[in-house]
Amino acid sequence: MFKPIHPFPARMAPELVWEEMPDDSKSLRVLDPMVGSGTTLVAARLRGHDAIGFDRDPLAVLISKAWIGDVDVARTEKRAAEVLERAKRRVLRLTKRSSYPEDTDDETRGFIDFWFDIDNRKELTALAASISCVRDEGIRNVLWCAFSRMIITKEAGVSLAMDVSHSRPHRVFDVAPHSAFDRFARAVNYITKLAPFIAGKQSKGAAVVSSEDARKMPLGAETIDLIITSPPYLNAIDYLRGHKLSLVWMGHNIAAIRMLRATNMGTEVAATATLADVAVGQVMEKMCAGELLDARHRGMLRRYVRDLQALLSECHRVLRGEGNAVLVCGDCTLRETFIANSTAVKLLGTAVGFQLISSRRRALPENRRYLPPPESRSAGIALRKRMREEVILTLKKPRSR
Repeated sequence: MFKPIHPFPARMAPELVWEEMPDDSKSLRVLDPMVGSGTTLVAARLRGHDAIGFDRDPLAVLISKAWIGDVDVARTEKRAAEVLERAKRRVLRLTKRSSYPEDTDDETRGFIDFWFDIDNRKELTALAASISCVRDEGIRNVLWCAFSRMIITKEAGVSLAMDVSHSRPHRVFDVAPHSAFDRFARAVNYITKLAPFIAGKQSKGAAVVSSEDARKMPLGAETIDLIITSPPYLNAIDYLRGHKLSLVWMGHNIAAIRMLRATNMGTEVAATATLADVAVGQVMEKMCAGELLDARHRGMLRRYVRDLQALLSECHRVLRGEGNAVLVCGDCTLRETFIANSTAVKLLGTAVGFQLISSRRRALPENRRYLPPPESRSAGIALRKRMREEVILTLKKPRSR
């Protein structure tokens, strides 16, 4: 089974995607509209299919591109050594005032100051500048991915934080445990060893990924044979909270990342009620005991349902007749109120024209749980148990008559 090249919170289990992916007896066009780190695309290529992935998170797009690309191991490692040598020369010219990526604004500088000590700020600045000069996009993607691996870690990395890979970093160090220069070659080697596609070796499938919104996909109607994806669940995973520790070194400022977070699916930004929300309100009532939520959290839930509705409508539009959409859903809690996200997918999927083919629950392994289940007495044993599961829904689009 293929292994991931970069940490990613609550990623879809490779074995689950592999089971849902048919073999290459008939080449399919597979879509993951919220691709995350690229698990669906890698499985599709390995099975001999062509795959398309979209995501709004710039780091997710980068990781996916690196993972699905054909890697020339010797050239990549040679270029990595050259990048490191250039960075070591460049760092000698850096001062405390200049140890930031070029054109970084004051807010982003303050963010970098908080999360990185001065020595690693200089080393990361030098490495980032050197990686940016690499012309080969495929090699550059791998080097950026390695750069990010040193920061997005569960435990000790090159920042002052812990738990960055879980997207909720905590500053716990005064000096980073590791040097970026010491870790860079090791990070590159890790990725090249796990690369599932090697340049020059024949591969039947192809895959592409780009920065697009799953709620409005740039695809023609009925152009996709199979969809496998995992929608974000409400108020549970803020991918960009941790990812911005890497993104600030790649030219993204904090203000732009904040705007992206506010417009993503699953955002904590509330939506006001409108006269057109009759169907949305009915779904909300089925998802949870809404009377336990205050006005703000009901607004968050309303926006989430609208986003799911747009996603499923787009999935139905681009999927061919008789095609399946497999959605891996996580239920969650909001202020101790159980939110059945999977129920929303069932109801909204049916409303846009899908048929529910199957629904099954799968226990989440301990090491893949993003947040522990609620422990308050009011939560109850049943609720704590359900938070340890994910729901796999298979929806079919009927053939047009």
